[in-house]
Amino acid sequence: MEQSSRAQRKTKRRKTNRILNTAIAVVVLLIIIVGFTIFAGGNDEEPAAPEETKQDQTAAVSDEETGEETADEPTEEPAVTEEPADEEETEEKPADEEVVVSEGTEPNVEQDIVNPNWEGVGTTQSGEHASSFETDSSDWQEKEQALAYATGIPLSDMTVWYISGNGPQGAIGTVSPKSNENEAYRVYIEWVDGEGWKPIKVQKLEENDKGR
Repeated sequence: MEQSSRAQRKTKRRKTNRILNTAIAVVVLLIIIVGFTIFAGGNDEEPAAPEETKQDQTAAVSDEETGEETADEPTEEPAVTEEPADEEETEEKPADEEVVVSEGTEPNVEQDIVNPNWEGVGTTQSGEHASSFETDSSDWQEKEQALAYATGIPLSDMTVWYISGNGPQGAIGTVSPKSNENEAYRVYIEWVDGEGWKPIKVQKLEENDKGR
């Protein structure tokens, strides 16, 4: 009986050991499977992270480029309508013409001088003009101004040798600078309504010649 009981106990222990061993083996196998699944799954998911990061970086760069392009794009400015300038402002003032100096063609005349830019000296007279040779008249004084203007001799330094008529609206005068009365000029002037006496021609006379 005792031997039979011992045999049964040994048999039970063996069965129990087998069951435990089997259970342990199953547990170990499960652990291995789970571990492998975890590691295998982790390896499969690892490439995804860099790809997502790359996409995020690409999106960020695109946003930056878009922002820069938007910032660099010039903004349209409203068109400015230019109004035409006044005709008086747009017209260019003609350049001064050159003074023409030539050798005299008349006796005792050294040079003929013509300045196309001469203008009338102005006048205080009104109404119909009548040339006057009275030395205290306005017309005479304006004649002297025209002679000084044409020769460049100041009135205060100018000697008037004579002024005579040259047609109904013209006159001829001979003048010298007081500082050098041997230097003489014959000046042709004409009357222009609204502008006064205007020089036409200056003749530089040979020295010591103040004749007509």
